[in-house]
Amino acid sequence: MNNNSLGFVVTVVAFAFFVLCPRMGAMTNLLERHTGFPIYWLVMIGTFCSIPLLVAMTWLIKQWGLMAGLAFAIVTDLAAAAILTSVSIKVAVETFIIALFVVAGNQVAKMLSARFFS
Repeated sequence: MNNNSLGFVVTVVAFAFFVLCPRMGAMTNLLERHTGFPIYWLVMIGTFCSIPLLVAMTWLIKQWGLMAGLAFAIVTDLAAAAILTSVSIKVAVETFIIALFVVAGNQVAKMLSARFFS
């Protein structure tokens, strides 16, 4: 395997690990607990349905930067929270709070990394 192929594999594996993040685990757990929908079907069908959203977010980041991608992600989180009110207002509020922590965490991470690595 040449360096270009190895770099591609490493990048794809890293992306797979990013997709499987603590937020994803928390949201999967919330949905499974409050809907009774089979968790493995939730993961498989939800992952398939998320592909166009991931592509749209990537396009926004590429065109207008990280904040545009995060704005889109926040909009989708708010949409998820709105949809989930039909299941449970508690789940909707938890979804919204998790979205706020993701945005805050991104800003704190940028600030700290700039301080230590500038």
